[in-house]
Amino acid sequence: MIFTVAVARAIADGSVRRVYRRWSSPKATAGSVLRSPSGMIRIDSVCEIDPAEVTDADARAAGEGTRAQLEKSFFGPASNPTFVIEVSYVGADPRDALAADDALDDDALHTLSATLTRMDSRSGSPWTRNTLMAIAAEPGRRAADLAERSGLDTKTFKARVRRLKNLGLTISLDTGYRISPRGATYLHRTDPPSD
Repeated sequence: MIFTVAVARAIADGSVRRVYRRWSSPKATAGSVLRSPSGMIRIDSVCEIDPAEVTDADARAAGEGTRAQLEKSFFGPASNPTFVIEVSYVGADPRDALAADDALDDDALHTLSATLTRMDSRSGSPWTRNTLMAIAAEPGRRAADLAERSGLDTKTFKARVRRLKNLGLTISLDTGYRISPRGATYLHRTDPPSD
């Protein structure tokens, strides 16, 4: 389940407590916690509703201007059921604190390097450093552009960046990415010697 940046921010500040989706079957489970652009969001409940009962006021409370705008945001056929999802803000994404931690001692650096080496080995190419270097060189560049330059489709490239983000090495922006303080320290401390 994906939240727009605006809705995620509104959930974080408490001004949005419910969202609506049209799904063939529920795609979220009560009690689960999801990552969003503004931190961690809990799914408190998921209930199928009659879409005719949704008012403009309901749509505004969900971060949309009108019921018509809400309906335009739905994916899938109109015959699919409509769900109201009650949500609440849990707190910051723990990856944010990790990304800000640039105090990589030798043990942490060794562990991180070993993890990235394993990730490279599983894919058969040294993509981790190449991806970090590409992001460091062009912060805010669209993922599709970086993917094309890397010879990858956008979906594969984004999946790889998410793996780096899980290690605290990158930060997602509204468009593109940037290297985190932790990622910058890693690149600096593992910079290959120049000839």
